[in-house]
Parts: sequence; structure tokens; C-alpha cells
Amino acid sequence: MDRWNFIKTATILGASSPFTPDMLRSTSSGNPIRTEIYSFSKLFQFLDYHDLASLFKESGIDGIDLTVRNGGHVLPENVERDLPRAVKAAQEHGITIPSIVTDIADVNDPLTERVLKTAANNGIKYYRLAYYSYDHKQSVPTNLEMFKSRMEKLSEMNSKYHLHGGYQNHFGQRFGASPWEIWTVLKDLDKKHIGCFYDIHHGLAESLESWGNALRLISPYITMRYIKDFYFVSTEKNIRLRTCPLGEGMVDFNAYFRLCNELELNTPINLHVEYPLFNDDEKNMSKKDKYKKALAIMKRDTDKLKSAMIENNIV
Repeated sequence: MDRWNFIKTATILGASSPFTPDMLRSTSSGNPIRTEIYSFSKLFQFLDYHDLASLFKESGIDGIDLTVRNGGHVLPENVERDLPRAVKAAQEHGITIPSIVTDIADVNDPLTERVLKTAANNGIKYYRLAYYSYDHKQSVPTNLEMFKSRMEKLSEMNSKYHLHGGYQNHFGQRFGASPWEIWTVLKDLDKKHIGCFYDIHHGLAESLESWGNALRLISPYITMRYIKDFYFVSTEKNIRLRTCPLGEGMVDFNAYFRLCNELELNTPINLHVEYPLFNDDEKNMSKKDKYKKALAIMKRDTDKLKSAMIENNIV
């Protein structure tokens, strides 16, 4: 049994004697904290529900963060039919679907309540909101009040279905590029039902030196941590982000996890594999060969993540 599985198994069983104090973080009661690892299904939409669940399970992932949006694994208009199928397939492979990624932006869309109700009925706990864009005809404070109103109403609907909605910080021009914007909106809302899915990749890209300050500010509202790596690419026209395998980019995961520990962030971790799985010569490979290649990539990043977690006493 490898070290990760040994520690994980012992944690689940409640064993504490094999561990020295610096090997595991603990709650105030002394019980070790078990951190779940999910992964985003976006780049794996060439797989059906069963193959997706099989691949994630083989990779060592605890749960699927499933796309339930336009062009996703489940289309919102078919949610009542297809989401239960995806959940059942996952269960048959010994894995869960605790989280979904959606197009949900406000309660007025007729699909919003259909998606949330179906998610709740199928054991989903978390969902990611759609991104909000600024209306530059209005002031920034006016926009923030508008976004706050939308999130407040979503929070009320989330309470009805015992769900939590999270907004991702994302590099660029939309609302939430900076966690400071998200904090401004969330600080007066019920953090049990609405919060932030913090992305260190985009947090670092947006503020190379001050990401730690933003993380400290938004930490009480973080309910999931997105993990991926990147580097900057300079072109004649601009500077762009390029996502890459964990450990090959700019993110200092040791520094990040140390700060998470200091802030006692014990939320689930969501691994995002968002760089190309196949080169041009591989796009016509058989389904079996694509599965094999995708599994190798997924397992590489999963193992890298678990190594960083163990190094920083996160189980």
C-alpha cells in the first residue's frame, strides 16, 4: 500500500497511534482531517458516464465534478433524465458525483430550479455558478450590487434544496478576476449556501505577489479549492496563460498549501486537468487508446497533487 492510501485508510478508521504530530493536521478535537479530491470532467467529455467514472476511479479521485451545462456531459434541458444516469454510473464504479459545473446565473432562468432540484435529489452537494460580466455602462459599485442581488436570491434557493453554490475567481475582465471583488459581494450573504471556489492558478495569474493577501481575505468563504498549474506565454499581441501539468508551471503548491494550513482551510480539493490530452496525431486514436492516454495523464497529476498534500501534512 502506498503512503497516500496508508494514511488515508488509517484516517478513515480513526487510527492515530502511527502518526507523529507533524504528519497530520488535526481538528480542535484531535481528529485527523480527511480532504476529499474531486476532478473536473471538462476535458473528458469524449467518455460516456461509465468510462468517465472508471477513469476517475482508476486515477485515485474521490469524486467527479460533472459538467451540467451547454455542451457538457449533461445538458441542462435533459437534467432530470441524464443526471441520475451519470450518478448511477459513478456509483457502480465506486465513485461519487458531489459537485456539478453549471450555467446558473440567477433564479429567473427556468432551468435554474430544475437543475438544482434534480441535483439535490441525486445527492449533489455543490455547484459552480456561471460567470458574471460587467455592464460598463454602469459603475463598478452598481454592478457589484446587481451581482450581490443575484447571488442572494440563489442563496435562498440553495437553502431550499440544501445546496451550496460557488463562484470561481478567474483571470480576465469578468467579475471575480480578483477575489477582492467576490469578497465584496459575499461578505453579507449566508456562506452556508453561497461562497467561493478558489482557484490558485487564476489567483496567482491575477496578482503575482499579493495572491496571499487575497486568499486571506476570501478564506472564510472558500468552500472548494481548484488546483491546476500554468505559465505565461508572450506573443506579438499579448501575454496569455497556458495551463500545464502540475509542477511544470508557476504555482508554488508548497507555499499555497502552507497558507491553507495556516488559515485552516479544510475544504475539498478539485483537480483541473485543462491542458490538451491529445496532440494532432492522436486525435484519431481508438477509444481504448484515448482512454489509456487520458488515464496516464490524469494519474500523473493526481499523484503529483497527493505528493504535495502529503508533503504539507494534508490528508
